[in-house]
Amino acid sequence: MKWNEEFNFVHESLKRDESWIDSIFGPLDPKEKEAIIFFDDSKIMAHIIQQAGIFKSISEARKNGWNKPIPPGFTDLTLTKRKIRVTILNIVE
Repeated sequence: MKWNEEFNFVHESLKRDESWIDSIFGPLDPKEKEAIIFFDDSKIMAHIIQQAGIFKSISEARKNGWNKPIPPGFTDLTLTKRKIRVTILNIVE
């Protein structure tokens, strides 16, 4: 499947050693590595969905059912008719 936009979110606890990025997300060129967005424990799915451009605001995302915790582990979502891919790696070391 071809995605129009792709967003990669990673828990900030994995930020200090980024050698694993290619093995999780596939070989990325330097521009794509900069596109990885790090998040902390204060964020919920509404923050992720808003940052991916699905909704204009966090409150709008919450009202549309995204007011829930970020699931642990690896999550791969394809959202909307615009084919936005959101991958989330939520592993706390």
